[in-house]
Amino acid sequence: MSGLVSDLVEVTSINAGRIELAPEPVDIITIIEEAIVGLSAQFQERDMSVRLDMALELPPIQADRDSLYQIVLHLLSNACQCSRPGSEVIVTGHLEETEEQGLPSYLRVSVTDTGGGIAPEDHLRVFQRFYRADSPLVAGLGETGVGMALAKALVEAHGGRIWFESEMGSGSTFNFILPVTGPASAEMG
Repeated sequence: MSGLVSDLVEVTSINAGRIELAPEPVDIITIIEEAIVGLSAQFQERDMSVRLDMALELPPIQADRDSLYQIVLHLLSNACQCSRPGSEVIVTGHLEETEEQGLPSYLRVSVTDTGGGIAPEDHLRVFQRFYRADSPLVAGLGETGVGMALAKALVEAHGGRIWFESEMGSGSTFNFILPVTGPASAEMG
């Protein structure tokens, strides 16, 4: 419950423009590994594994370390909660070069689960804040909705984009891209 309240406070602060990012060079693979370790009990409880399918070399990105950890943690936690017990969550990461001069390259991270997928009628609600008391959970999404709203706000605060692909009965893949150069401004608002 305290985690939910903390997430609500953080997403509200982001939406109000009261969050400061402290960008620094960050290794995404280290962040992903730390998030997996942080969720290891949750994965063990459901007899699940995580497979990393990362590029051999990824450049460090300019990002707020704690915010990047929160993004990855929420995506992995969601994948764990909605996947079938005994299955595998796959995390991929690679660099997407842009061909246009002056535009930054992007780091793309994807988290694939083995859940039941997200129904098309629920697609617009995935990144919205919603509450169990007010509306039902989105089928195929493993969390309360606050974590995904927070992940979206943090990705966008870094100048990135987040989206998902889902097929009913086959699970979902949540993707985010962040510019390698980092956010344009260290403070929102």
